[in-house]
Amino acid sequence: MKPSRALAAALAAAIGLACSSASRRLEEANALRHRGDPGGALAAYKAILAELGEGPLAEDEARVRWKALRYAGDVSYLELGDYAGAIAYYRRIISLHPGGPEAYEARGVIGDIFRDRFNDRLAAIAQYSAIAASDAPQAAEFQLKVAREYLELKNYPQARTEARILRERWPDGRLADEAQLLTAQAWSLERRDDEAMGAFQALVERGPAPDVAARALAGQAHIHAQAARFDRALELYAEALPAHPNPDSIHTAIEAVRERRERARTATPGDRAAAFDHDKVRPNPRGTP
Repeated sequence: MKPSRALAAALAAAIGLACSSASRRLEEANALRHRGDPGGALAAYKAILAELGEGPLAEDEARVRWKALRYAGDVSYLELGDYAGAIAYYRRIISLHPGGPEAYEARGVIGDIFRDRFNDRLAAIAQYSAIAASDAPQAAEFQLKVAREYLELKNYPQARTEARILRERWPDGRLADEAQLLTAQAWSLERRDDEAMGAFQALVERGPAPDVAARALAGQAHIHAQAARFDRALELYAEALPAHPNPDSIHTAIEAVRERRERARTATPGDRAAAFDHDKVRPNPRGTP
């Protein structure tokens, strides 16, 4: 064997040994976590990451480093409550795997941490938007998450804009129907009843999944109920009931509307407060039951 070939073989063997060692220590770190020692597991992940460093690695070693970063972030986030530390690990994944599935996964978790732990929906939107603008398989899902976050922020025009982007880019399927439902809900929350009714009806006419159609019908029923059109509200609630994902809420709404209708019949003529009785049927924060 020529010296150069011998050197290459020795180098390959050394790399294989190093990768095998790192993989074994990663398994040992995981075992610590599974035994209920997240602190010990995190220390082990850190040791692996310190050895592997930040530079280019062979494919097998790079995968071990990614797993160590991911698991360190997961332990910090889910078990140790160190949210800032978790974000730091996930950000390292993004920097090492820009534009890859590893980065998109990390961005999604960072967004969830900002939203759920720091109550920073705008920071979450920044992460979700980066995924939505990509060619990732989950892009449409995150576009819907962006629209929903704007709805939670009560930025209803922007919520509708993000929903429209989803419908235009992915016009078919359930997510497009969910975007149309969100558009109607945003109009409803702005008390733009005509626009909301039209958007709900457009969704029903699209022929969506039964549960989505039921939520649109319930949204229309809620608007009719708020306007004291009790009979029409009851008809729509009854139509929505069989397929609605939360039938208990529909039963509650039906009983409330029936009670309001009865109160309106027995109230003194001109008693508007009795007819509407807003203490009995409060506006739903989503615009639908």
